[in-house]
Amino acid sequence: MTDNTAQQAHDFAEDAAAKAGTFAEDAAKKAGNLADDAAATAGDLAEQARQAVDDTIATAKSALKDVDTSAVIASAQDFAGNTLDKLSAAYKRNPALVITIGSAALAAVAAVGSVLAKRR
Repeated sequence: MTDNTAQQAHDFAEDAAAKAGTFAEDAAKKAGNLADDAAATAGDLAEQARQAVDDTIATAKSALKDVDTSAVIASAQDFAGNTLDKLSAAYKRNPALVITIGSAALAAVAAVGSVLAKRR
């Protein structure tokens, strides 16, 4: 009876080892397939990102070519002239208020510049 029990234990151990080997092979194949899929997906995503960057650059270049710089300069000059006229009129009405607001605006610009300088 002991021989029979030993034989059964031996057979059971061989079956378990065979199943474990099969399981390990299947797991390795699945892991390899998963790694291959992940690599392919990463490659596809990288290609899509490169294409998006290329498209963005092409669109930006096209948009910059279409910008009428003389119109932009004229518009900026017109805006600056109108702003100067409004500022002069406001200064004539209440110089202290204009100086106070200008000082606050300058301080705000300096603060923003300081924050941006620290970020770099």
